[in-house]
Amino acid sequence: MTVPAARRDPRLRRYPLRRLRLPVARGTLSLVVPAAAEWLHTGGWAAAAARGEEPPYWADVWPAAVAVARWLLRRRDLHGVQVLDLGCGLGVPGTVAAHLGACVTFADLHEDALAFAAFNATHAGADSQRVRTVPHDWHGPTLPGTFAILCLADVSYRPVHHPALLRHLRACLADDGVAVHADPFRRESDGFVVQLAREFATAQATTDTHFGDRRLPVRLVLAARTAAALARWTARPGGAAAGDGSGARSATVAR
Repeated sequence: MTVPAARRDPRLRRYPLRRLRLPVARGTLSLVVPAAAEWLHTGGWAAAAARGEEPPYWADVWPAAVAVARWLLRRRDLHGVQVLDLGCGLGVPGTVAAHLGACVTFADLHEDALAFAAFNATHAGADSQRVRTVPHDWHGPTLPGTFAILCLADVSYRPVHHPALLRHLRACLADDGVAVHADPFRRESDGFVVQLAREFATAQATTDTHFGDRRLPVRLVLAARTAAALARWTARPGGAAAGDGSGARSATVAR
């Protein structure tokens, strides 16, 4: 995909754009993303921040999203699997899932984030009919339907979000599905991981995620409704410890 193609999208071309190439599972994922540093310096987001809104975290690619994407790539084939990328931001995990044949729902509060996610997924070779975007505030009602995979990439960074995220897991996770939560060992996320283990069967791993010129540890937690459902996911390629294949250390806690 190319930046000129993205500039033909009326929503995307409002941003300075750049092409980002992420190394993933012996390949490269090509994305068009906002040139976040340049855009932030324009101060266009400052008015929203002054109203008490969060900074535009969605406009960056975060290491946790890369870790989830690499876990998905190790599945190799997700044809027809229902995937929810909740709080998707630029949609890196969902883009990979769509590339592997999944039916992906991108959900985010910010419609510009959804525009980038949809563009990248469809330009990664996904059938547009398998890609759905939903403007969604996770503090409101949960999304309808159930999903085999829930992607939760660095979404638990504030404790106030934890009850809403747990509500979505209870309502949206299929009986035999798995939620994939990743964070860079944020202290604020510790409580969420503890709550996951109280309500779900979980498997936890640490994976060293190469991101640009950095190597960062990311906590990867798989959660399923039962130990049997969890075992089906951890027994497949890309089980609990699979991130980018380097330095993974895992431990499993079954409810």
